[in-house]
Amino acid sequence: MKTSAPALLPLFRSQHQLVLLGEIFLGPEPDLSIAELAHRTGIPGPTVSREVSRLANHGVVLTRKRGRLVLVQPNKDLPWAVELRSILAQTIGPLGLLQEALSDLEGAEAVFVFGSWAERYRGEVGPFPQDVDVLVVGTVERPRLHAACRLVEKSLRVEVNPAVVTPEEWAAREPESFVDTVRSRALVVVFERDGRDLAAAS
Repeated sequence: MKTSAPALLPLFRSQHQLVLLGEIFLGPEPDLSIAELAHRTGIPGPTVSREVSRLANHGVVLTRKRGRLVLVQPNKDLPWAVELRSILAQTIGPLGLLQEALSDLEGAEAVFVFGSWAERYRGEVGPFPQDVDVLVVGTVERPRLHAACRLVEKSLRVEVNPAVVTPEEWAAREPESFVDTVRSRALVVVFERDGRDLAAAS
């Protein structure tokens, strides 16, 4: 299925292309299979395969076969690879950077991005986000959380605003106004522990 140019960064061909480039260039793994890319991005496998083929034909990504798997990795030798990664880090990048920074945060059961950045990511047209709103579900040490977010800020060069709610507050049938507002608007999963789908449960 063809998608339009993404509202988050319209210079890319499509939202799918932008999301895939972000996963390939900013993810922690050195290479990913087509199936892994499809799982991580939620994009159908055939669409991932077509987009990867286009990117490989233009030399943006490199592919190699391992048995029946096609593995994909960024072409870091591109003259503009650093610039491309910088663009992705400042747009699609918060997800990868936040996952890397917060995945070891003790007590964090789930982390989401909400607010204007999540709205642009979901394709809602509007002003370019000036900050990234992060919601942590769990019981965490706030100084560690803020320190981790400051590291992400240095890479993104935009403000990262963390908020914390307990699992009980997040799952409440009659939540407080803040939780109710967040749950009713665009929400993007950074990670969820043990496969728990707290976003769907909300």
